[in-house]
Amino acid sequence: MTKPAPRFRNLLIRLIAAQACYYMIVSIDLTLTGLVGMSLVPIPALMTLPLSLIVVVGTACSFIAGHAAARFGYRPVMLVGALTAIVGGVLSAIAVASHSFILFCVGTALTGGYRAVGGFLRFVASEYAPPAKREPALALVMYGGIIAAALGPFAAIAASQAAEQPYLGSCLLIAILGIGALILAATMPPATGSGVGVHKPAIQIRDRTGNPQFQQAVLVLAGSGLVMTLVMAAGPLANDHAGHGSVMGATMIQWHLVGMFAPSALSALFLKRFGTFKTNVAGALIIACGSAIGTISSSGWGMTATMMLVGVGWNVLFVAGSALLLQSYPQGRGAKLQGFTDGTTAAISATGSFAAAWLLQGLGWGGINILALTVTASILLGLTWLTIRASRRNSTEPTQPQSLATADSEDWKPPSANKRSSRGDLDTGSDFKVP
Repeated sequence: MTKPAPRFRNLLIRLIAAQACYYMIVSIDLTLTGLVGMSLVPIPALMTLPLSLIVVVGTACSFIAGHAAARFGYRPVMLVGALTAIVGGVLSAIAVASHSFILFCVGTALTGGYRAVGGFLRFVASEYAPPAKREPALALVMYGGIIAAALGPFAAIAASQAAEQPYLGSCLLIAILGIGALILAATMPPATGSGVGVHKPAIQIRDRTGNPQFQQAVLVLAGSGLVMTLVMAAGPLANDHAGHGSVMGATMIQWHLVGMFAPSALSALFLKRFGTFKTNVAGALIIACGSAIGTISSSGWGMTATMMLVGVGWNVLFVAGSALLLQSYPQGRGAKLQGFTDGTTAAISATGSFAAAWLLQGLGWGGINILALTVTASILLGLTWLTIRASRRNSTEPTQPQSLATADSEDWKPPSANKRSSRGDLDTGSDFKVP
C-alpha cells in the first residue's frame, strides 16, 4: 500500500527541505513586510495592508487548495503554490524598486497564496508513510522549521543589506526560495497516496462534521493557533513598551521559534506512548505554565520564558491535533478535510494576530496572558467534553464495525467481513526510527 522504506526516507528528506523553504519565506514576511509597507504606503492607515493581504489570501486559498489537492493530487497544488511565491517575490522586488505600494500589495497577496500549500507538506508525509508511522513522519517534517528559525530572520536582513536599495534583496530572496520550493515540489509523488485510497474520492467535509476526532482536531489546532499567534504578536510589542531593547526582542522571537519546532520528535514519542488525549492535555498545560509566568512577570527573561513555553505547548498540540485529523479519514482521502482545517486554523489565528496590538493597549501583557489562559482552559474543557461524548457513543454502539479512524459509510462491511483492528489506521505502538 505504501512506498518502499528507502524511497519514503528520501521523500521525507525532501519534505523537510521544502518545509524549510516554506518557513523561511514566512519568516521573511513576518520580519520585513510591515517595514516595507511603511516605507511605500501613501496613507499611514494602510501600512499594514500588505501583511494583512498575506494572511487573508492565504486563509482563503487554504480552502481552495484542499479541494484542488483532492482532485489533482498534492504535487500540482504545490507546484502552483511555489510559482505564486516566485512571482510574488519578483513583483515585490519590482514594487520596491519603483516605489509602488499597489504592486507591492499584489506581490504580497501572491506570497500569501503560497502559504496555503505549505501546510500540506506534513500531510504528504503522512499519506506516504506506513500506517503505523503517519504521526511520527508528520512531526519530523516540522523540523524544517528549525532551519528556518535559525536562518530566516538573519537571511532576510542580510539580503536586505546586500542590495543598494533597502528590502530589494529580501524580496528577491523570497523568489529564490520559491524556486527551491518549485524544484522540490516537482520531485514529489504525483497523487495523494498509493493503493486503494487514491482510487476513491476524497471524504466530504459534511460527512465528517459529526466525527469526534475531526471535531477535536479542529478545536485543538484552531484554538492553539489562536493562543500562539496572540502571544507571539503581542510579545515584541510588550517588549518594546517595557523598554527591554531590540536584542531582548530578537531573543524572545528566537526562543519562541525554537519552542515551536524543536520538540517535534519528542511530541511524537509522547503521542505514541500516551495517546492523543493525554498529549493534548500536556500541551495545554505547558501553554498554561507559560501564560502563568506572563501574568506575574514582565521582565525580559520572564517574557522570553512565556514565549518559549507557549511555542513548546503549541508544538505538542499541533502534533496531537494533526494526529486526530489523520484518524478522522482513511489514508489518502483527506485532502478536503486538511484544507478546511488549515483554513479554519489560519482564519482564527489571524484574529489573534490582528487583535494583539489593540488587546495589549487595553489589557497589558499580563491581561494578554490571562486571556491566553482562558482560551487554553476552554480548549481543555471542550476536548474533555468531546472525548466523554465519544466514549459514551462507543459504549452504546458495541457492534460498530469499524473505528472512527477508518469508518466510511460507502466502504462499510459487516463485522464478519472486516478483520481490521478496532484501532483503525492508527497504531501508535509501533516503532519509528529517524531515517
